[in-house]
Amino acid sequence: MKQTDYSQIAPSYEKNLFRLNVPPDNDLLDFIYRSPCSSFQVLDLACGTGIYLRKQINFFKHVDIAWHGLDASEDMLNIAKEKIADASLLKGLAECLPYESASFDFIVSNYAFHHFVKKQEVLNEITRTLKQHGVCKIHNISIQDMPKWWVFQLFSLCL
Repeated sequence: MKQTDYSQIAPSYEKNLFRLNVPPDNDLLDFIYRSPCSSFQVLDLACGTGIYLRKQINFFKHVDIAWHGLDASEDMLNIAKEKIADASLLKGLAECLPYESASFDFIVSNYAFHHFVKKQEVLNEITRTLKQHGVCKIHNISIQDMPKWWVFQLFSLCL
């Protein structure tokens, strides 16, 4: 399996403007709305340059949320740290999360799961670190939602 060297692409990662179009996370909003809790621990697993975190911190600024981000790439994290002061950002691997068991109410992973080599171990770690009744949201590649993807442009494919 080909692996992406994120230290090489970190400086240009956000030049793809489609990555920056992040709406409010309605699943997180729904979770908060339905929860009896008044404060939350949220982890962005494989947070990269912090695009999701930065947007969600802004959208949910009136909710008591402790934001966390974890990524394997120091270079990606350094970019995230430059623009996000209101989150705990750590370097680490998804298959060996450096968090206590039952730490998080909500774990989100956007467009990263296909990169994880040890998928079952990642899922085990997510399960271990989620609180009882916590939610994990894995949002991965969905070609149906990507009409401007280069493959469609190159081959003139239609869905």
